[in-house]
Amino acid sequence: MTIERTAPASLGQRLLGMLEHYRGPESPLAVPVFYRLRGPLDEAALSVALDALVVRHEALRTTYRSERRRLVQEVHEPRSLPLEVASVDGGARELEAAMRDRVRTPFDLGVSPVRASLLRLGDEESVLMLNIHHLSTDGWSGGVLAGDLGAFYRPGAEDGAPVVRPAPAWQNVDFSEWQRRRFDAGELAGQQEFWRSRLAGTRPPALRGMPTGRADGERIPGTHVFDLSDAATQGLAEVCRSRRTTTFVAGLAVFASVLHAYSGETDFGIATMFANRPRTELAETVGFLANLVVLRLKMPDRPAFDDALSAAQDIVFDALANQEIPYHLVPQVQGEREPGLENILFQVMAGPEYQLSLAGLDVEQLGPPSGGGSRFDLEFALLPTRTGIQGIVWYDQRRFDTDWVRRLVDDFAAAAVGAAEHPDRPVGALGER
Repeated sequence: MTIERTAPASLGQRLLGMLEHYRGPESPLAVPVFYRLRGPLDEAALSVALDALVVRHEALRTTYRSERRRLVQEVHEPRSLPLEVASVDGGARELEAAMRDRVRTPFDLGVSPVRASLLRLGDEESVLMLNIHHLSTDGWSGGVLAGDLGAFYRPGAEDGAPVVRPAPAWQNVDFSEWQRRRFDAGELAGQQEFWRSRLAGTRPPALRGMPTGRADGERIPGTHVFDLSDAATQGLAEVCRSRRTTTFVAGLAVFASVLHAYSGETDFGIATMFANRPRTELAETVGFLANLVVLRLKMPDRPAFDDALSAAQDIVFDALANQEIPYHLVPQVQGEREPGLENILFQVMAGPEYQLSLAGLDVEQLGPPSGGGSRFDLEFALLPTRTGIQGIVWYDQRRFDTDWVRRLVDDFAAAAVGAAEHPDRPVGALGER
């Protein structure tokens, strides 16, 4: 494989590499997406489209190696992305097992960070899986890839030639080199100081109602996928409309309200992922640019929902201006950092404008198979769809069980309704009727 260029890993990639090295199988760093395809699929055209993705985005042809304990990226010349095609006989259980097996198959990062599979369910129904190691992708990148794949797929094209699109202004390696220069020159010191002072004394919420709270042994991954009720979806939409805010801020405030009800605390941290694309050149870059940040929400005693929303708006606004520093590079405060501060995460994933559209096919994005994992003890994610909002909770079953997670989801839905109807009501009572 011919190497086109080599560069040190970005700050975020270095942290992911360390996480995978020290946690091993406990650190699930695969980022799979699944699409159910209904209609006449042109496999040859799909293969051409996948190869075009690899040509346009260097991150999909980047391998990784350690050099003197430092992670190094090696960008290779374009090459074909093999498409595994397999038939799946049976029903939903067999399909989920096939999806789960492919997610759990480890990557050889010295060979490729991406795999593609097509699971054939019948003559005109299949599931496309695109699985990329987190070192080469993030949530924003998924939207870029979905848009490109839809543009590159040309069923029935007689010439078989791929659509040509201009390369992104910056590739992932360009970003990592730019970031390293800024960090080494001290240009990010002000952001480090912002987070050091903001997070001093921050603790994770002490949640009540957990079945055991054990944290011994290896992680036991759990996944709960749900559709947010129409009433809760409309409640969030009403909060966004009446308060002129975003789904992320509204959802964060509702989530913080539920955590307050579970803990009784008014000052705690919630982790989230920020896109970290401060330059227009990064709009179409595929790679791991996102940063984990911890948001500290401080509310008065007996807060109303409007207090939680105000706290969420203030910290998100400030955090956006300081999102280039990942949480793990914030200088430690008073010795050791509070353990577990980053282990409860909330995020809103890419909306319907980033979903895949393939000519002549009905495309439905599927949730992850059960048994998938997360790097966090509890990860609560919302995914806006064309018809509503889907939710996904990844959790560590050593600390939480399914019944507890379902109660959390039900309480979030009830709080979303209550926030729209009674924004002046104490957040601990939002779900009361």
